[in-house]
Amino acid sequence: MARQYKKILKKLKPKENKTDKKPEKIGKDYLLIAILSLTIVFMIVGWTNLDNYNRALYVMLTVSLSTTYARRHANLTETQGLWVERVGYVTMGVAVVLFVFVVYQKAA
Repeated sequence: MARQYKKILKKLKPKENKTDKKPEKIGKDYLLIAILSLTIVFMIVGWTNLDNYNRALYVMLTVSLSTTYARRHANLTETQGLWVERVGYVTMGVAVVLFVFVVYQKAA
């Protein structure tokens, strides 16, 4: 009877694991930093040769990559993280739309 009682207690209230989950290791993101740096260099070097649509495209890409880096490495609150994530998605969407527009404009 005591064994059955213990089994029932284990099912109702399982023991909590004492092992705490370790926080995820944040990667170094060398590739993200390299692409962000390369985008900034291209934007600075080619600023005079770019039209307004291409300039806006490069600015949106830079903002999007920056928000991705900030979201991974900055200690943001939950609401700040949510806003940074949304800004990143919006800027990436605008960059894609601008890219399609520039390609369409060049093809026509």
